Amino acid sequence: MSEHLPQHEHHERLSSPEQSAEKESKRSERPAEHKAEKKIDLEAIHKEIEKDAKSAKEIKIDKENSEKNDAEHYIATRELKQEALKRSLQRARKHMSAASRGFSKVIHQPVVDVVSKVGEKTIARPTGILTGAVVALIGSSYLLYTAKHYGFQYNYLVVFMLLGGGYLVGLAIEFLIYTLRRLRGNR
Repeated sequence: MSEHLPQHEHHERLSSPEQSAEKESKRSERPAEHKAEKKIDLEAIHKEIEKDAKSAKEIKIDKENSEKNDAEHYIATRELKQEALKRSLQRARKHMSAASRGFSKVIHQPVVDVVSKVGEKTIARPTGILTGAVVALIGSSYLLYTAKHYGFQYNYLVVFMLLGGGYLVGLAIEFLIYTLRRLRGNR
């Protein structure tokens, strides 16, 4: 504790009790008007602050301006992102072959990008694709084995039917899991 005290107070604690009592009495003998001056100054400061302060009812926020600023910020951010993407694509294309550069230009068109983003959120669900692929692999393997063993002709359309059916089963499983998680979260 003595580490945190100033040097003179540290020595006061080490001195005799009589000396400590004498010093304390000197401190308490300070003039009363000095303390009153401080109090008056604080009260004056508080009154000054209260006079200058505004209540929350007096302050009005312009919602139209704040919404406009948010929209401007969004536009600026979107433009910056587009510019950064454009520059990074240009840098990457410098290292590509002519065919790859052309393919990159086609793929990174805004229309293709929008279609891709819509597809990733709706059509190209990883769970559905994975389930469809597994069902198609297992189902077509079994059908191929059966066709070879019993001697009937294998129909290649079955692979696509199994892939589509498995995809739908995968989407149903994903939807079921999503629904159960939401129900648990609302409790």
